[in-house]
Amino acid sequence: MKKSAFYIMLLALCLTGNVQAQSWQQSVVAALDKLSQELDTAHYDTGIQIYDLTANSLLWRYNDHKVMRPASCQKLLTTITALDVLGEEYDIQTTASCTGNIVSLSYTTDTIRTIKYLQGDIYIRGGFDPTYTFDDLMLLVGAIRDMGIDSIAGFIYADTSFKDLPLLGNGWCWDDKPSVYHPYISPLLFDRGRLTPESNKYPTDLNFNPALHFVQTLATQLAKEGINCHGYAINADTPLNSVTVYVKKTNILELLPRIMKNSDNLYAEALFAQLSHSEAGNGATYKDGAKVVNSVLKKAGVNTWKVKVHDGCGLSPYDFLTPATLVNMLRYAYNNKRIYDNLMPALPIAGQDGTLEKRMIRKPALGHVFAKTGTVTGVSSLAGFATASNGHLLAFAIINNGVLKTNIGHKIQDRICTELTK
Repeated sequence: MKKSAFYIMLLALCLTGNVQAQSWQQSVVAALDKLSQELDTAHYDTGIQIYDLTANSLLWRYNDHKVMRPASCQKLLTTITALDVLGEEYDIQTTASCTGNIVSLSYTTDTIRTIKYLQGDIYIRGGFDPTYTFDDLMLLVGAIRDMGIDSIAGFIYADTSFKDLPLLGNGWCWDDKPSVYHPYISPLLFDRGRLTPESNKYPTDLNFNPALHFVQTLATQLAKEGINCHGYAINADTPLNSVTVYVKKTNILELLPRIMKNSDNLYAEALFAQLSHSEAGNGATYKDGAKVVNSVLKKAGVNTWKVKVHDGCGLSPYDFLTPATLVNMLRYAYNNKRIYDNLMPALPIAGQDGTLEKRMIRKPALGHVFAKTGTVTGVSSLAGFATASNGHLLAFAIINNGVLKTNIGHKIQDRICTELTK
């Protein structure tokens, strides 16, 4: 084959590829433009941005600059920030320490008997580990028993100084009953703070404190082992001269599937608390966590004056952002392999698992959309990644505010994802 013929063939192939790419883009844009006409007359507000990561270009937008409530898509900001700032090797730690000395005391009845007791106190410092269970608490009981003591002369204290005292997120409804979706946010809890974990019920007493429940249960279980203490209390700082007895560590990567696939608010708040503490240390507040999130938003090229961060999970009615904000953060994650490689596997997959298991159960979207869902009263959202039929990877964010029924938002979001994956 002559060189001229070869180059003509090569040019033809390139032009064909460009036409195909252009045809795909034109088809998608045309379908989305038609959809936008429906949205113009809808009773609810919608904001959308779609970015072609492979081509590194904006594909389509609709009200993407509008400030809206994100619901649980807020968890994307929390998770991406945590992976960027804390890193995948970061561990959440719950530490048991003691003060004083172990003293031996001998006394005579019919025989000489020697007992050992801790002439001091035990402190349990919570690091806000949402995975802590009753079984973990029993491992702590075993560690204290292995100290070889028969009793504790002092108290068992709960150290909750890791964060500030409020047990609800900023703006959360104070009169909502504690539940799986509306958890206590205490640095020290087990079984999610439930009073009766075996029946999956939460206490309705507004004075209930998960940290107090923790040390009370610990004291009860120690007593069953024959180790009594003088009492228990909360809100005591662990002394610097204390000696570590036992540490439970949980890597933050263990939290990601629950945060993304299950949309677990407790796990998201635990991750957000780590960010707050990394910024301000003991007594950190949501404002400290927001400061860290804003620092990463700026790195992602976001105008933070359009963003309000008040918690880590999206329950707060004070959380606001734009669809463009979410896409910017997704692009930031995509361009940082360390973040993307940990985020992508944790996202729900359309028609397969997580909160998308029962959505988009047919092709072409089936198995090709990886995205975080968001739902609170009046709000429905979806943001993540989609693989288009031309092989391109897309980042997208769709937010519906003012929807009276959740499935209204779902239908719009699923229609868009179907068009993207055709």
